[in-house]
Amino acid sequence: EATFVQRFAARAAAQPQALALAFEGAVLTYGELDGRSNRVAHALRARGVGPGALVGLCVERGIDLAVALLGILKAGGAYVPLDPQAPVATIDAVVADAGIHLLVTGSGGAALPVASCIELDTDGRCAAPAASSARLPQLDPRQLMYAIYTSGSTGGPKGVLVEHGQVARLFPAIGEHLRFDERDVWTQLHSLAFGFSVWEIWGALAHGGTLLTVPPAVAQSPTQLFAQLAANDVTVLS
Repeated sequence: EATFVQRFAARAAAQPQALALAFEGAVLTYGELDGRSNRVAHALRARGVGPGALVGLCVERGIDLAVALLGILKAGGAYVPLDPQAPVATIDAVVADAGIHLLVTGSGGAALPVASCIELDTDGRCAAPAASSARLPQLDPRQLMYAIYTSGSTGGPKGVLVEHGQVARLFPAIGEHLRFDERDVWTQLHSLAFGFSVWEIWGALAHGGTLLTVPPAVAQSPTQLFAQLAANDVTVLS
């Protein structure tokens, strides 16, 4: 079965000018998202990332997040989300438990105990040399896609490992009831460190829709949130 990365690639090839991401006035098309994430993927491959490699992802909510996420997966790695808003002790515990040595982070970097960082600039571009012409690896549905850690509210945080194939079954299972397509505008309200973000992000990108990332402060204000949903003609709200 096709992984979500393969489904995204097909969408990017078929509709490169379609709007993929929107955040506080900034937008990115499917073609632009595909190109920027390829550059991140090649930079990660140059650092030795391949199937099964766990890569930390600590990027503020916004367009950069999807670029980094796709880049890690295209390189064959699996992402471990590190919410920049989480307590430092929690982030450090996850880094240590997962054995993370490589981190993808936003502009300015993050002071985390890792050996190496790949930093995205303020435009969400990889601050590494231009992408190689080498082919990126073909993903297997049995490969690890991500490891999301629990909150640790009942003890230490525990990582949950999920494969590409398991996530790929998410939407076909409900497709006959919820007929998503390229006309839909989805919201990302949840942190990447929360499992529901998988539904939000891939629901949009796998169906050719638009992902509207909502800033945390707006998400916490019913009045501001409603205004943003209305202004962007949102059709899918979680």
